[in-house]
Amino acid sequence: MGVIINADDLYVRLLDIRAAPPACAAKEENNIMERKFWQVTPVQVGSIVLDRSGMTHYKGKGEQITVPIWCAAATDGTHKILVDTGIRDINEYKKSEPGASQSADQEITTALKNIMGWSADDVDMVINTHLHCDHCGCNYKFKNAKFYIQKKEWEAAFNPSVPVAPFYDRPSFDKTAVNYFRWQFLDGDADILPGLKVITTPGHTIGHQSVLFDTEQGVLCVSGDICNVAENVNENLEPNIVVMVPETYESLARIRQCAHLILPGHEPGIKNGIREFMPVY
Repeated sequence: MGVIINADDLYVRLLDIRAAPPACAAKEENNIMERKFWQVTPVQVGSIVLDRSGMTHYKGKGEQITVPIWCAAATDGTHKILVDTGIRDINEYKKSEPGASQSADQEITTALKNIMGWSADDVDMVINTHLHCDHCGCNYKFKNAKFYIQKKEWEAAFNPSVPVAPFYDRPSFDKTAVNYFRWQFLDGDADILPGLKVITTPGHTIGHQSVLFDTEQGVLCVSGDICNVAENVNENLEPNIVVMVPETYESLARIRQCAHLILPGHEPGIKNGIREFMPVY
């Protein structure tokens, strides 16, 4: 589900992307003593049973797989940050994803307490990669947090195109969920804290962003759904649902340039609560 473009133009653009991906300072080697390291933990907030090809641009067609829905909890010893907040209402979500499920211990506040020892009130920042309902559904539970989103994503969410409209659940992000003044609207890449930045990665949605953390193992990208699984970035395969085709490949190239490791939005090879991530080649 992408925009209609000239095939020759796309081919030329993709060659350019693969030859010279956009520059990104995050992956450059810096003095290790000057860097702020984060601990990032994957937190599972549900599962989806689907055909594998839906995640990997037709690769693996006919193979049924179960994929997790990931959020990420991160701390530098001072701040407590959550990337995405999961599902607001599993029954509502099943209308757009019939294969979705959520156990009691996968509800976000329960999962955070069990894995991190945090309460919802402990979280001081939420970064939404985008505003699909499985990524911002529980924003309303984090009363003390500031929320970071790309301005383009916020604007698009209130007027989504028809194919993706079912994935935008307005009560998850409108003023009934989060007071407008708690939103921090970003216009492009932004340094949020030492060792923490967001980069724009449009394609899955118009205003999609991914989060880069400096960790002791290297730069970790919490990608959101521009990468459903690690194959998307490592094999240059479109993820599930694409609204901007050329931009998707640009975003995948950018992640390869920026990150050593990745937590994709639905990667089954990562374990809940275990700080081990997928390599970026």
